[in-house]
Amino acid sequence: MKRLDNKPVPERGTEIRCFCCGRNEAGRIPEFLAYHRRLGVDRFFFVDNGSTDESVEVALADESVHVWRTEQPYQESRFGVDWHEDLLKRFGVGHWCLLLDLDEFFYFPFCDQGRSFEDFLASQDAAGHTVVKSMMLDMYSDRSIGETRLGSDQNIFELCPYFDRPRNLSLFFTRDFQRMQRIYFQGVRERVFSTSAMTRKYPLVRYSKDMRFSPGYHHLPADVRSLGRERTFLFHFKFLSGLQEYARESIDRECHWNASSEYRVYLDRIDRDSDLNLHDPRVSIRFRDTDTFLEQRMIHPRGRQRGVADLAAALLRRIVK
Repeated sequence: MKRLDNKPVPERGTEIRCFCCGRNEAGRIPEFLAYHRRLGVDRFFFVDNGSTDESVEVALADESVHVWRTEQPYQESRFGVDWHEDLLKRFGVGHWCLLLDLDEFFYFPFCDQGRSFEDFLASQDAAGHTVVKSMMLDMYSDRSIGETRLGSDQNIFELCPYFDRPRNLSLFFTRDFQRMQRIYFQGVRERVFSTSAMTRKYPLVRYSKDMRFSPGYHHLPADVRSLGRERTFLFHFKFLSGLQEYARESIDRECHWNASSEYRVYLDRIDRDSDLNLHDPRVSIRFRDTDTFLEQRMIHPRGRQRGVADLAAALLRRIVK
């Protein structure tokens, strides 16, 4: 990888850092950065995978973004994980680090109702947790995929506000099966496309050099005691108007898992039905804010106080010792 900026990277161990990679995502980068900066991320480390659009220029224009470029095929890097690990060892040790694709937006309970990222992470530290597990929520609109166009000044949550009501949430978050389970394969990709797209990811870690990651961050060999207990989610915005073109390119490059077989399914279905609409009033939930998750019982209503409780419990343990 070749570094394209010369901005200093401070040694402050308190920074929350985000590591991401992408190709031809110039239209997505500004909102991705703005959302996670509002969330509390201090600094971004972006690997551009041979973009032919203005992705590099957009990323370099932001003072909080450090940029690398590589022409290595995505599939040869374990889908970006090797690039991330190289940067994590240099810039992530001891930091809380988000590991994301540019179409993923991280959510923790009450982040839009005054709870800070620092508070959420302090509760993880107090409980001895170093890894946070999330459920991916595939987001979509109530119109055809072809008509779901993201404008330069459009909020992606307003464009694609819907997700499928999740199943078995309690089991998903309280257990951490190493073998594949049906609870990890759900959502609109299963419902409409019958694909085996895993919804479990580990996108947030307090990084140490002994950590090992699987392709896509869907598996993480970690002591179950190190896993955070709060329910977090990844909003995943795949189903936009550019999906058809992206699927064709991905198939040609064979850059995703199993030679991009998942994208062959998407392309075949869209080619057969150009008016394909993913919305189904029987299962589609419109996301507004944290209140949506509370109404659907997807998070615990006392989650806002959980951080305080974890800090108190940690202090009590120290006193007892």
